[in-house]
Amino acid sequence: MTRFHPESPEIAQDSLSRLRFIADFRKQMHTSLSKGNRAAYEADIAASVDEAASVEERRAAVRAALERHPYFRGWSSMLLASQDLMWRVVGQSVAHDTERMKLRFKALAPQAIGSVTLDGDLSGPDYVVRADVHRMPGGYMGAGGDDDMQAGALYDLGGAIYQLGIGNKAGGLLNDSRGRTVVAHLRARFPNLAPLRILDMGCGVGHNTVPLAAAFPDARVTGIDVGAPLLRYAHLRAEGLGHAVHFIQDNAEHTKFHDASFDLVVSQIMLHETSRAASARIIAESRRLLRPGGVAIHLEVPLRAEDGDDFDHVMWLWEQHYNAEPNISGVMDDDLAGMARSAGFSDVMLGYQAIPSAGSEQSAFTPRKTSKSFGFWLVLSGIA
Repeated sequence: MTRFHPESPEIAQDSLSRLRFIADFRKQMHTSLSKGNRAAYEADIAASVDEAASVEERRAAVRAALERHPYFRGWSSMLLASQDLMWRVVGQSVAHDTERMKLRFKALAPQAIGSVTLDGDLSGPDYVVRADVHRMPGGYMGAGGDDDMQAGALYDLGGAIYQLGIGNKAGGLLNDSRGRTVVAHLRARFPNLAPLRILDMGCGVGHNTVPLAAAFPDARVTGIDVGAPLLRYAHLRAEGLGHAVHFIQDNAEHTKFHDASFDLVVSQIMLHETSRAASARIIAESRRLLRPGGVAIHLEVPLRAEDGDDFDHVMWLWEQHYNAEPNISGVMDDDLAGMARSAGFSDVMLGYQAIPSAGSEQSAFTPRKTSKSFGFWLVLSGIA
């Protein structure tokens, strides 16, 4: 049996072999095999695109043409099948270990260094409730009762394999490259910031919250999310990794915290799973929650329209159209820096932070991405 960390579900060797195969298969789908889509576009589609049409019209035309093309249809079908197979194999491991995890969670209370606070009256926003994000069965909210952790365990294991499957090995099976990239951005842009109160909005299972706690051991680190199963599992996970994090069930669009409650507020790969209107509200909420001079960082998928052509845009939007990630287009197209300035932030910066290597808190920042690899995350930062 193998575990990704001390409190993750146990994975049998045959299941681990299948998951590693799926990750390697998906990596090939996203690299060498994906090149066939570009070849199909240039050979059979590009010449017919009306350059005088609007961006939206061109994207719609390219997408429609690709959906009729046999190469893209086959490629998409295989990628979707690999995603569903990943969840099936992960789900088997989670189901096998559910009762042990529940017992471990109940046993935590006497010696826990962090905490978890749930709100049974909180309902999830529409963009979370209406779809199973990433095609993850059951979505983030769960329906398994007061001790349900299935969604958290699924997301933990599946998320790690998903990242390996797009070639992002920097986070390994802890899947924490986003949190470490935020820390690298802080060290580079705000080297004198020593936050004592940190909030991670949309923390999920704490993949990227724990690196903040590790980087700032004197801080009180809080993570919020709308999904109770995610937070129960996040608490179990953080305790197993030896970090004190306080998880609270709350909505990032309008939290229960008082004004100026934090020195550092972050969100990490959350905005692209919300909506355009929600993104603006979340950025504004992060400003409300900061003390004067505090810093906000919103980290996102590294996709901006200005860094690609019509074909790139349609391929980037694949996740929105077929993998239930509803606001990829918002991250690509919207004036995120303008949203931050409108919310009252100063010294706003938007660009790409390279993922730091293992054991490092240093990486490069660039306003424009020169490579289309996944070795970067998009970051929006500003000062309250």
